[in-house]
Amino acid sequence: MASKMLKNGDAELTVEERKVYDRQIRLWGYEGQNKLKSLKVLLIGMQGLGAEIAKNLILSGVHSITLKDHTSVSILDRCSQFLIPRDSEERNRAKASLSAAQKLNPNVKVIADTVPIEENVDNFITMYDVVIATECSLSTYKRLSELCRKANIMIFIADVYGLFGYFYQDVNFTHPLYSEIFPNNAQIDTITLAKKPPQAYYLTSALLKFQSDSNRKPNPDTSEEDIEELKSIIHLQMNSSSDQKSTAIDLFEEYYGELFCELSPTTSILGAMVSQTAINTVMNKPVSNFNVFFYDHVKHEGTFYLL
Repeated sequence: MASKMLKNGDAELTVEERKVYDRQIRLWGYEGQNKLKSLKVLLIGMQGLGAEIAKNLILSGVHSITLKDHTSVSILDRCSQFLIPRDSEERNRAKASLSAAQKLNPNVKVIADTVPIEENVDNFITMYDVVIATECSLSTYKRLSELCRKANIMIFIADVYGLFGYFYQDVNFTHPLYSEIFPNNAQIDTITLAKKPPQAYYLTSALLKFQSDSNRKPNPDTSEEDIEELKSIIHLQMNSSSDQKSTAIDLFEEYYGELFCELSPTTSILGAMVSQTAINTVMNKPVSNFNVFFYDHVKHEGTFYLL
């Protein structure tokens, strides 16, 4: 039997949807919920951060979300990836997350995609209204940023390193591109931005360069070597006197031992921030005066910046 439709202005929700989204409708009304109902999201990367973002957006009631990840489930996923059952026999991370993700909200179409984003990035993203990218290479982030800007598609790029994390947004297409904020490896030792960046920026840049050079994030099994490499990268970045460089490296001393794996406290915080910022933007309430957010676990705070 067809569901009875409830109309309020431009919004059309079934009785069932009205019950499911009752609290949200009280916050942003039928029109806002209807905007979410039509939203098509591409989410790249299904480690812990991706799981948090997927959960939040699926519960909010988007039209559809594509979970795109070509990698296999690993032991590190147990740190924060709650959508993959411990007894799952499915080895692909997106497919292993599909069942639990779909159960969160049967009204949302959840799709698993196992093709590497690098293989179809140029002709794939235009199918979506919002692109959220995690766990990608620096070159892929830059390519996605350029393509989304050209196609007027909102993009969020986010990553978590242990208890530290950041995200970049391009939603009004006026602030610098990702590649202008985080330059390529040849330029990394002479960073120049229009505004003086916060300390967390240098740590993020060092982590991105490490990931690009090593084709992996810092690993607990090689922690000592990885920490020394990060210190070396930061030393090159600062572009200042030797005393200032040494001081800068010392400032990050509390961070170095906590940059390994994706830990659930940080994925929860950053995942919530990315999801809520995306939803607010769809509701025409963007935080338009920033393009980068850093979560600093040492200071126990998250801060928005325009770089």
